[in-house]
Amino acid sequence: MFVYADNAATTKMSKTAIDAMLPYLDTWYGNASSLYAFGQKSAEALAAARETVAGCLGAEAREITFTSGGSEADNQAILSAAAIGAKKGKKHIISTAFEHHAVLHTLKKLKKYGYEITLLDVHENGIVTPEQVRGAIREDTCLVTVMYANNEIGTIQPIAEIGAVCREKGVIFHTDAVQAAGHVAIDVKAENIDMLSISAHKFHGPKGVGALYARRGIPLVLSLIHI
Repeated sequence: MFVYADNAATTKMSKTAIDAMLPYLDTWYGNASSLYAFGQKSAEALAAARETVAGCLGAEAREITFTSGGSEADNQAILSAAAIGAKKGKKHIISTAFEHHAVLHTLKKLKKYGYEITLLDVHENGIVTPEQVRGAIREDTCLVTVMYANNEIGTIQPIAEIGAVCREKGVIFHTDAVQAAGHVAIDVKAENIDMLSISAHKFHGPKGVGALYARRGIPLVLSLIHI
């Protein structure tokens, strides 16, 4: 008997997700940006999907941007916050030593453009504390990015508390929630999250589909995967 034990890496699409997608692969395949009725059918489905995702996160539909996956969502969040910071003369970013490569590779690239990166150590229990974050924030800090749940050891970070520190200090807070979404309840408003990344294939959705929540008022820039 075959037992699949790698759902943390990727999941089988649920029948619910397949049934929801099929009409737009076979029948209503029009361009959602078109003005004619056939395309507008796709536009309606896209808007409904955005409302659904927003509802699951406690966000507004206009705060959701669909991406090609978690990596692009992470890239776009980090690059957007970095661009905002640069305009204010702030080029210091705080993250952790055990982030996904989608985050770490982007931060490594930003170092070449004059950004200073602080990677916080993880305690033996796999947790980064709000106190660590508070101690690392400087006057020129433009972003804190800490993953919600770790993809290797499964620890869940104190996101709401870290977010509260960032909100108090006026620093944008991003969390890579790819491993958490669909498994734990998330409320971006209650947890003080400014930007959040998710990927559908981690919770029985299709591969090649992700989303980025960006709090209203945070402008996004074009992202390049693993720049």
